[in-house]
Amino acid sequence: MKFKNALKIAIPVFSVLLVAAAFSFTQKDNDPVEKLVASLQKWTETQPQEKVYLHTDKPYYMVGDTIWFKAYVTIGSKHQLSALSGAVYVDLYNEADSLAKSLKLPLIAGMTKGSFVLPDSSSRDGNYRIRAYTQWMRNSDPAFFYDKILRVGNSVANTVFCKINYEYSKDGSKDVVTAVLTYSNDKGEALSNRKVDYALLENGYEKVFSGNKETDNYGQLKIKLQGGKSGKLQDKHLTAKLQTREKEIVIKEFAIKSISTQTDVQFFPESGPLVSGVRTRVAFKATGTDGLGVPVKGVIIDNDGKEVETFEATHLGMGQFRLMPEKGKLYQAKVTYPDGSEKSVKLPPVLESGYVLSVYNNTETDTVLVRIIANPSVLEKGSQTVSLIAQSGGSVSYASSMPIGKAQTSLSIPAKDLPSGITQFTLFSSTGDPMNERIIFIQNNDQMDVKLSTAKKVYAAKEKVEIDVSAASANGAPISGNFSVSVVSEEAVPVDEAKENTIFSQILLSSDIKGYIEKPSYYFNNPTEETKSNLDLLMLTQGYRRFVWKDITAGKPFQPAFKAEKLTTNVTGRLLSLGEKPIAGGKITLINNKLGVVIDTVTNAEGYYKFSDLLITNEISFTLQGRNAKGGKNVEIKVDKIRDQDRTPNMNVGDLDTDLGKSLMASLENSKKQDAEMVRNGQMGRAQQLNEVIISAKKRKRLFGYDLVLDGHADFTYRPSNVQAFGTLLEWLRATVTNVEFRSAEADCGPVTMPFSRNERMKVFLDGREINDCEVQDLFYLDPLDIDRVDVARTNAAIMSMTGGPSLFLATKRGIGVLRSGYTPEVVSYAPRGFNPVKEFYAPVYDSNSRITDLRSTVYWNPGVLVGSNGKGKISFFNADTKGVYRVVIEGINGDGLLGRQVYKYEVK
Repeated sequence: MKFKNALKIAIPVFSVLLVAAAFSFTQKDNDPVEKLVASLQKWTETQPQEKVYLHTDKPYYMVGDTIWFKAYVTIGSKHQLSALSGAVYVDLYNEADSLAKSLKLPLIAGMTKGSFVLPDSSSRDGNYRIRAYTQWMRNSDPAFFYDKILRVGNSVANTVFCKINYEYSKDGSKDVVTAVLTYSNDKGEALSNRKVDYALLENGYEKVFSGNKETDNYGQLKIKLQGGKSGKLQDKHLTAKLQTREKEIVIKEFAIKSISTQTDVQFFPESGPLVSGVRTRVAFKATGTDGLGVPVKGVIIDNDGKEVETFEATHLGMGQFRLMPEKGKLYQAKVTYPDGSEKSVKLPPVLESGYVLSVYNNTETDTVLVRIIANPSVLEKGSQTVSLIAQSGGSVSYASSMPIGKAQTSLSIPAKDLPSGITQFTLFSSTGDPMNERIIFIQNNDQMDVKLSTAKKVYAAKEKVEIDVSAASANGAPISGNFSVSVVSEEAVPVDEAKENTIFSQILLSSDIKGYIEKPSYYFNNPTEETKSNLDLLMLTQGYRRFVWKDITAGKPFQPAFKAEKLTTNVTGRLLSLGEKPIAGGKITLINNKLGVVIDTVTNAEGYYKFSDLLITNEISFTLQGRNAKGGKNVEIKVDKIRDQDRTPNMNVGDLDTDLGKSLMASLENSKKQDAEMVRNGQMGRAQQLNEVIISAKKRKRLFGYDLVLDGHADFTYRPSNVQAFGTLLEWLRATVTNVEFRSAEADCGPVTMPFSRNERMKVFLDGREINDCEVQDLFYLDPLDIDRVDVARTNAAIMSMTGGPSLFLATKRGIGVLRSGYTPEVVSYAPRGFNPVKEFYAPVYDSNSRITDLRSTVYWNPGVLVGSNGKGKISFFNADTKGVYRVVIEGINGDGLLGRQVYKYEVK
């Protein structure tokens, strides 16, 4: 991997020739653009930008399924596979936006594979999130992480379905949002007169309000939502517990899809401001309460009440119009919504002096036309010097300073000289201050041409299929590459291709723009003049924010908070005296008895130590022992830890599915058939299928074990976040857990601190094991960073009947489980984050004697398909028994950063 070469900034000769024909340049020594380009180059070299894309085998899943995925990590504007990071983190969040599972996976040449199992015993249906990032990416905004919604349905284990809708009304001057829950059984019959306990939660566990109601004759109940302290409903979730006729509890959770109480309409003059005397394109975007585009229309009126323009949305709530702003005028839009209601929205104020940077991506001539338009007030000041830079991911495609002596200055740039993806054009003043900005999207024919072919188009059930793979460059030359392939039954998993997330939409588009993009693959599946025009609307309404120019030109040195990880891990820390002074020449011993590892090192003059290049898998822990230079024990050993990434707000609220039972009907029916067939053949199910887990005072699912407390059943659940201010777990518990008192109590080992509820000493469970009072003391010395979740049971009779009283349940992130007895600062236990194991997809081989019915929805998954230098490859597998269309999706990348994707279909009869 030629990492540095991928980051070099190149200013093409064509840019100089084009501008030289029209302008006279300033002297190079005085050219302000030189400083700007140098600053950008330094930023690119010190802060190379990584991107993550996950190719999953399916767009949505059923409980009991396995989510198979391959991760591609690219770097720089050429999208080459990254050699910077040796590890990627993939997090799975459930409907309540709680972390269900987190994986750390090794990156080899920028790629890895992994999977999440959705076990029947602990998973529920809902809108899940899957998020992926490297430690290096944490130095930038988390908005650039891979972060998508995955819908998960439930079939056999779920006999209660619930959808959520929203109603909007007024209570005086206050906007009111009401959630409407509709319950039905698996036959579609309303579940009427059922008691439902509900609560609105934020930050995963903090209760905003709670209550209870009964469903009406239609299985409905209505809940007025309250925004709590923030007043906002976004990033909150509703949990509802319905009691069945059998007195069992069924829990449903809903991420709130209402991001506002009314449609939001914003107007975006091209390149920034409205400038008097300059006719300007003005784009607009109308976003509904559910985060999706709304087809609005209206008129623009000035402060004299005169109508000057009309507008109407043409694509997903977006549209544009032209406006000639006049000096001293104020403008507003009179917006008409689909229901006929109207609202006035102010347009940005008009500047008396300034520029407009207008960019046209002419797909017919394959050129980009740039116009710099100065209004009369600018020209009255005489000739001005401005600079224009076009860059993509830090790689400069055009850079020049030029004098402005007339109203309009134009230049053309061949589109083929700009990379596919987002290009940012920025206009600077003579002092280097950014004035105008415009982004465009380039769709060149510079990607891999991937083709799939089979010997025939129709196959039989369980018949072997061989697919030939070919890969070529845009000019037809054969190329090698690394690909992932999924084969899915469209009968079981119907796909809306416009809503899919693909390697093109993620790497080229979503990873460079903050905020939600509705139907990202619409722009790539079948590019036409219409899709390209609509993509330009997206560029006009959603800006590029990888960096802020003022931060780059300030020249501040970059100090990364998170270093790029290697495949191996360093264990570092410091040895201090009990008076907090560094100990030089101290001996540190790292021990793992299970593996028979004993390694020594010595601290430096500042007391720092380092164990280098350790290859660590998950569930490996160490004991570190410190001694001073004379072998004394009166020391304290500290270990450096990387704090886990906190939960980030869900930016894809628009993709939340409010009626999974309806939208996933085909998959639900196939899943029922699959599970029934497995039971008929004496199998438990895809992942040990169980009926929906309930809590009932009459039944005991488990006597002991952390699985006793499932999501939603405890009185309160807490997940540590933003714990930097707390030195120990006890400090965090005291500051966070309500209605529990932590006070001194007597134990066999002396005075200890214990939790109490209503003056009753609570039992404490750690990773499913009840620990004694002396162990609790050791537990409270842990770093809160090591804790995944805390459940409090102080009123739930069912749980307390199993544990023998009020209880505190703690789960560590990596199952620390065993605690030392007594506080010994010279010894510390350390469980670093290691790599998780990766399992392989099972592809059955059938012969004519096979009797077992195969109704799998994912028929084949292969994350490691190699195409050789001759551009050829081959895969083979056996069909399932499901009839209908099978959809083959191949995605991948080659060493030069060329992306490839192809969809191929054949039929099984």
